[in-house]
Amino acid sequence: MAKAKEMDNEKKQEETPDIENSEETEQAQECGEAESREEDSPLDKALKEKEEYLNALLRERADFENFKKRNAIATARAYTDGRIDAVTAILPVIDNLERAVASTGEESAIKEGVEMVLRQMTDVLKSLDVEEIAAQGEKFDPNLHNAVMQEDGEDGEESDTVKEVLMKGYKTKDKVLRHSMVKVVK
Repeated sequence: MAKAKEMDNEKKQEETPDIENSEETEQAQECGEAESREEDSPLDKALKEKEEYLNALLRERADFENFKKRNAIATARAYTDGRIDAVTAILPVIDNLERAVASTGEESAIKEGVEMVLRQMTDVLKSLDVEEIAAQGEKFDPNLHNAVMQEDGEDGEESDTVKEVLMKGYKTKDKVLRHSMVKVVK
């Protein structure tokens, strides 16, 4: 039994250093991890900083692309608005040329000259994608026509149709430049 007790004590002593060794190992590992955390810390910090800079760069690029798109749209809109303003200013001149042709009943050099100028103006409008609004005999459309008079219809005339065009209207593909002034059947 004495030998058994000695063996138990020896085992306990052998186990105790193992416990102490395992505690030392754990402490060493914790210190190593702390050191590696400290070593990784600047690296992690640099990586995070890199990501922040990269994200900021990507946001700035996206903002700049959006700015370029908005600027292109605004430039196109300004060009279109300027073109429309110029055409709108020319429309009364075209009206006067048409009146001059209509009032000259006989064939004359003046009438021919005015007709040539009127054709040129009409060609310019076509080149700018401006077209006359069809109105005569059409159903009245308040988006395209401006009814200034109403008249009782004759037999066979439908109500709300354009009976007479008093002043021509013009439009581009998507915008009315001037509404047609019309006389409408009641």
